[in-house]
Amino acid sequence: MTVSRPSEIVDFVRTAKANQSNTKETMSNNAKSQFTNRLTVHITQAMDHRLEQIASQRDEPKAEVVRAALRAYLDEQEDLIGSRRHFTKMFQRRIDDLERLTVIGLLTNIQVLHILYERVKREPYELGNLMHDMIETGIKSEDTLRMLVEGVRRQNTKPPAK
Repeated sequence: MTVSRPSEIVDFVRTAKANQSNTKETMSNNAKSQFTNRLTVHITQAMDHRLEQIASQRDEPKAEVVRAALRAYLDEQEDLIGSRRHFTKMFQRRIDDLERLTVIGLLTNIQVLHILYERVKREPYELGNLMHDMIETGIKSEDTLRMLVEGVRRQNTKPPAK
């Protein structure tokens, strides 16, 4: 199971406790083998009071609430390579770049086709009509194109003849 938000972490821990009541190690216990590093943090009285409230509402130790909050914070840090936020942002940037390049390429091709069409036909042709016709043709020929691509893919994946 993949967990990404503090509430999912808490649900995961509770499920693990219920399912593995005989097992001594869960995400929320203080087993020395699981949590090998110690961190001391000074907090205000108001923060401690709020932490107590949250811990009692969740029926968990304060340490587990702090661990869940720390996990969530670290996952949200874009600048930390390997964090979920970093991966998501980098992936989204890459998708945006590819989409931008695709749109530029398509618009360039449409404009070239428009110029060629007008020169061949020797009459003006509305760009909107050209785009409409191209989209309609693309939709009609989609299945044929898929079959051609699949045929080429099968040819390229066949094992060499002996």
